[in-house]
Amino acid sequence: MLVKIKLKGDEVFPSQIKGRLAYEKNVIMIFKSQGRVLFVDYVKEGSLGSYEIPPFLKNRMLTIQIVLVPEEYSNYIRCIAGEVQNKLYPLFRNKNLACNSELTVILE
Repeated sequence: MLVKIKLKGDEVFPSQIKGRLAYEKNVIMIFKSQGRVLFVDYVKEGSLGSYEIPPFLKNRMLTIQIVLVPEEYSNYIRCIAGEVQNKLYPLFRNKNLACNSELTVILE
């Protein structure tokens, strides 16, 4: 299966996750600090408002780029997030992002 995802998204501060973006689902989060990608994570089932930032990122000044994933690709969000991580080379790698070989992800 071929999946195309655009990496364009809103840049927000961590406090806005609990506010205006609290009810978003199926999102990939790219944590950045001064232009450097620190970490990639995703939210699939629950809402973004219940997401807890990893403890090693809590004391850093950072922004979060929110990439919305269409509903039809929600089953493959872990694989898509893994491909985003492979393309961006974050400082901290998320070991929970895995992909099988039956899906091809194209990032724009």
